[in-house]
Order: sequence, then structure tokens, then C-alpha cells
Amino acid sequence: MKVIAISSLQGRQFTVKPGETTDLEKADAERLIKLGFVKAATSASSIETTASDDGDMSAMLDAISVLDADGFGKDGKPLVKALEDILDKDITSQQRDLAWEQFNKAET
Repeated sequence: MKVIAISSLQGRQFTVKPGETTDLEKADAERLIKLGFVKAATSASSIETTASDDGDMSAMLDAISVLDADGFGKDGKPLVKALEDILDKDITSQQRDLAWEQFNKAET
């Protein structure tokens, strides 16, 4: 999975500086996203958000991009609980719906 480093990442044979993109195993990427060290490198990451959301929208868009099939409900929307697990914070269904709407706009 492609990710963008938010802080420096040190591997055994590599260093990734902030702002650089690298490929990671999905499990590693999800863990680092949850910890705030990287963000998913998707078209959703480039959506402009308003200053009032303090990066929450961007984080939710990134979280949606790393969900697997189990992270979505029967209605096709991301599960609030699945997003909360990745973000490590509580969100409302309204916040999820707004992020899902913007995510779908970015994907089309």
C-alpha cells in the first residue's frame, strides 16, 4: 500500500523523509496510519478540506482508503466502528457520511 510519510521512517535498509511516498504491507500501513506517522497516498488525500475540520476530514478520507471489505456495512458505507478503530477516536455517523460523500467524489 502506498503511503506518504508524515514523520521520518527508519527501516533496516531505508529511510523515508516527511512528504516522501513509499510502499508498505497493508497491515504495517494501517498501523502507522493509526499512529499518525503516515497517511494513505490516494486521490482522496488531495481533497481540499476547510480549516474548521482541523484535519479530521483528511484523516477520515485516509482511513476509508485503507478499509478492507469487512469495514463496510450492508449499505456500502464504511462502518463507524471500523473508522474509529483506525482513527483511534470517536466519530459520528454524520461525520462518516460527509467523509464518504467526499471520498466518492474524489474517486469519480
